[in-house]
Amino acid sequence: MAEKPYPDPPRPTLEDLDPESATTDRLIAMVRSHRTGADYPTSEQLLGNLPIALRALCDHLLSGEATALDAAYRIASIIDAVENYHGKPKPPRHTH
Repeated sequence: MAEKPYPDPPRPTLEDLDPESATTDRLIAMVRSHRTGADYPTSEQLLGNLPIALRALCDHLLSGEATALDAAYRIASIIDAVENYHGKPKPPRHTH
């Protein structure tokens, strides 16, 4: 296999975001870029893991080590998983 002539650019991190211009949609876009190539959970996996993810987020917030941007990123990750889980019913098609 031929080597790439240039390495992939580094993926953006929270440190690359300007906190003043950060939005939920930008954080969700970043989460999606970090999940490239990874499968989204099934609805059963999502429901099974949601309490665990929320408890971990709560513990992280209570630790005093979380920044607002870090907490928002983690919430954006949960939003992205909920919006894109496998097995999500497709919206009905309207033909009129």
